[in-house]
Amino acid sequence: MNTYHDRRAFRPRAAALILGFMILISSQGLFSMAREEAFETDSSFTVTDMRGREITVPGEISRVIALDAGALRLISYLDATDKVIAVEDEGHGREISDYGFFSLATYRIAFPELRELPSIGNKENHEGIIAAAPDLIITSTVDPGQLDQLQNVLGIPVFAVNVDVELFDRELFNFQLTKLGQILGRQDRAKELIDGIDAVLADLEARASLASVAKRAYAGGMMFYGPADILRTTGDYLPFDFSGAENVMPTNPVGNLQPYMTSVEDLIAAAPDYVFIDGANMNLSRSGFETNRKVLEEQVPAFENQQVYSTFVYKYYGTNWENQLINAFFVGKVLYPDLYGDIVVEDKAEEIWQLFFGRSLTYDQVVQAQKGGPEKVDWFN
Repeated sequence: MNTYHDRRAFRPRAAALILGFMILISSQGLFSMAREEAFETDSSFTVTDMRGREITVPGEISRVIALDAGALRLISYLDATDKVIAVEDEGHGREISDYGFFSLATYRIAFPELRELPSIGNKENHEGIIAAAPDLIITSTVDPGQLDQLQNVLGIPVFAVNVDVELFDRELFNFQLTKLGQILGRQDRAKELIDGIDAVLADLEARASLASVAKRAYAGGMMFYGPADILRTTGDYLPFDFSGAENVMPTNPVGNLQPYMTSVEDLIAAAPDYVFIDGANMNLSRSGFETNRKVLEEQVPAFENQQVYSTFVYKYYGTNWENQLINAFFVGKVLYPDLYGDIVVEDKAEEIWQLFFGRSLTYDQVVQAQKGGPEKVDWFN
């Protein structure tokens, strides 16, 4: 099955039906599986992680260590950071200085206290992890063999999460939250978050269904395994899909749905009417624009008409799923102002952060920490 064409064929008028069907499947299928697969004893139960490994975890978990990109973000979503006893140096808030990147992962702004936790160095520090005595390791490591080896070396249950799943796949996304809620004792919080996300997506899809013409747009400046300029793009960008826009770029040629580098020639050929630049790479993207300014302004409608905008950070040490939804409302408001006339982006952003983190963040607070937010760029002054 060609998953790229399946996703790109998803159009607004079918969105409400698809969402309803997926919610039904989730609630009656995978969610019930997550509950039924637990074989409880007095002190433990067996669960299958997101890489298909069956592991036995304690019935009550109070001490957790998260390893690798995205794992700690998911724990923060489930209001379980009180169970985290130590963090890695890399990515989890123990950098010696901010490097200008620390706050690009929004959960770090919401939970600054994580940075003060003891450090285990990195996932290779087996002695340090064992000495910290966690009940459970949660990691985004992909390879089942590596996961089994880590669990055998540590003598501690290792639960693998899938941080590559995007909100394109609502069924799998909800299933993961349900499983994590189960093992962390946060079932009610998982349901609250799932219901809230479903409501946000239903709102977006209802608006998108009213868009009679798909506006053509390009996403650039993506952060993926390091900084890049305007030419790192993606053909699988949720804010376009859920606002009813047409993404002018194809999916990643290797088929992994991740950002990739394109060329000036391909950007010219795509001829987008609107360009959205990820906030993580605004400076590099501006430099890339200046380098190619003449040809871009002459041959790309978005630059010719100065329809270029910045957005909140999409990826840093995993996906900022909450920012994806905020960006979807911003993109929709830019492309279809009549359909989003009731939306104040600042208010919607604060509402979505509250949903995901259970804590209040102000719009100005995040814009200041991430050094920018959704707005029209000032490159043409």
